[in-house]
Amino acid sequence: MAIITISRQIGSGGDEIAARLAAELGFTLVDHALLVELLKAQHLSQSDVEAVDEEERSTTSAQSPADQVYVDLLPAFITNLATEKDLVVLDCGGQCVFRGFPGALHVRVVAAAKERARRLMDERGIDERSAMRLIEESDETRRRFIRHYYGEDIDAAVHYDLVINTDRLSVEAAMRLIRPAVEPADLAGRGQDIGHRLETARPLPFAHPSEAEFARVLDFYQIRWEYEPRTFPLAWDEAGNATEAFSPDFYLVDFDLFIELTTLKQSLVTEKNRKIRRFRELYPAVTLKVFYGRDYRSLLAKYGLAK
Repeated sequence: MAIITISRQIGSGGDEIAARLAAELGFTLVDHALLVELLKAQHLSQSDVEAVDEEERSTTSAQSPADQVYVDLLPAFITNLATEKDLVVLDCGGQCVFRGFPGALHVRVVAAAKERARRLMDERGIDERSAMRLIEESDETRRRFIRHYYGEDIDAAVHYDLVINTDRLSVEAAMRLIRPAVEPADLAGRGQDIGHRLETARPLPFAHPSEAEFARVLDFYQIRWEYEPRTFPLAWDEAGNATEAFSPDFYLVDFDLFIELTTLKQSLVTEKNRKIRRFRELYPAVTLKVFYGRDYRSLLAKYGLAK
């Protein structure tokens, strides 16, 4: 099956592009309205249903039942649909759910804040100040949503095959850019192994609660981070296959800095310390900061997260 994901900024016209593209290609549009229907069919509560909106979703209640709805159901619903139908997925972290899937085309639709404000003022009858505030809140909420559930930066171009700026492009002009990207890609022909991709499409399950707490500190200070984005081989067999590796917990994008959390008792960290020494021997140009148990507890106490 073929998948087109549309990630958009509010006021960019990405929602209209997604709807028109789905209608023109005969694909099923997966948007908030469709997901609400699917979740209601599962007899979920209204609050659970509201949790699937990328713009409305709060990430402050990380362990709430609504989070479980998202973690367990939303990606499963979307991927199950993709086994049966060609889809245009609007928001919902689609670029992360289907990342690496050969039958997917990922599109990001953006526009300058001033132009988006002008459109929102026309569409919603609000003043410029209200429009700019709406844009700031929406952008930040969407940014946190993707970071919280997938550990990714929504604005990173590497997640998209095509980024369209609608400052001076109409919806029709944007679609003319997308169409040729869809046809030669033969998305349907390459989208045969979606089941295999499900395992790599799950939202972030942090390996340890301490990592979720640390992520909240980073979010609070709006520090961009990625979760275990890279694995460094530490040892190889005679055939050159990696036999030992090390994956630092976090990467702080703006600081080019890897972070490793070590909250184990001191008696249990010997093996990890050995790995870290080996890592520093092999990759001296890569900056790594290690937070040991005492450092980590001090950090949580400083920011009011200590239990």
